[in-house]
Amino acid sequence: ERDSLAFVEIEGLSKRYGSFGITEISLSVERGTTMTLMGPSGSGKTSLLRNIAGFDLPDAGHIYIGGREVTHEPAGRRGVGMVFQELALFPKMTVYDNIAYGLRARRITEAEIKLEVKSLAESLKIGELLGRYPFEISSGERQRAAIARSAIVSPDLLLLDEPFSSVDSQLRIALRSELKSFARKNALTMIFVTHDHHEGLFMADSVSIIFDGAAVRSGTPEDVFIHPKSPRIARFLGYNVIEYHGKKVAVHPRDISIGRDGELSVRILSSGFEGEFTRFVAETERGENITILVDGLTETSAEGTEQRIAIERFEELEDE
Repeated sequence: ERDSLAFVEIEGLSKRYGSFGITEISLSVERGTTMTLMGPSGSGKTSLLRNIAGFDLPDAGHIYIGGREVTHEPAGRRGVGMVFQELALFPKMTVYDNIAYGLRARRITEAEIKLEVKSLAESLKIGELLGRYPFEISSGERQRAAIARSAIVSPDLLLLDEPFSSVDSQLRIALRSELKSFARKNALTMIFVTHDHHEGLFMADSVSIIFDGAAVRSGTPEDVFIHPKSPRIARFLGYNVIEYHGKKVAVHPRDISIGRDGELSVRILSSGFEGEFTRFVAETERGENITILVDGLTETSAEGTEQRIAIERFEELEDE
């Protein structure tokens, strides 16, 4: 047992998978909060999640959940629920039976199970679908059912691995909003994996960016985004990385304005209207490619034309 404010603690966790591995990762998650693990595909996010869940056992390091060391405990004894990219619903069971599955292993009456399943299904907006089979409902509804199935057994920790990757972008936005409010309402402790930094920042109380099997930056979503620190993190978070007054800096595409008074000259490579903003891709005099986002509908520029730009805000970066 450990006396710690953190509900989940990971200390110096390492695991080799052939030529790849996760290396000395240390993280902590407070009870009732969500940590997002963000990084490009293949960076080690899912490998870390599998070690926390108990599907893989680490070569070194420690995992504590609720003050108890679970590093070498089997998955079934860790009190962890998991929602994968590929939905783990039984195709020959109704939505009701899928959600109730975990409760039936416990000594609970069918009347109590019915009450719990209906209540949870209503809160996830699938109360009307309990009699249907997975193939009869939409991908978004299947995702809600998978979350319900994991959450109904009241796990100490809920792990979600790219849970919305199979649904379209509009539905993703709705689902992540629903999941966030559901987690807050039920004081769930969650670790949420995504390669989409918009989704990751939105879901998180705390963030850890994973590159090449290592945690390279951790903090609040606001701090990590506003102070990316390294060129690679800045690029992952959607910034331009350029030389500016002799320093390497991160400049967000929305912090660049186009106008005759701008101090820098760029050549427009392409431009187009995307709805909420107009996107310009340009090349600086140093040969750096940059993206500029101008709110609303603005006049696009022909390829090859020269424009002046002004940088309204930048963040100085450390050398990698």
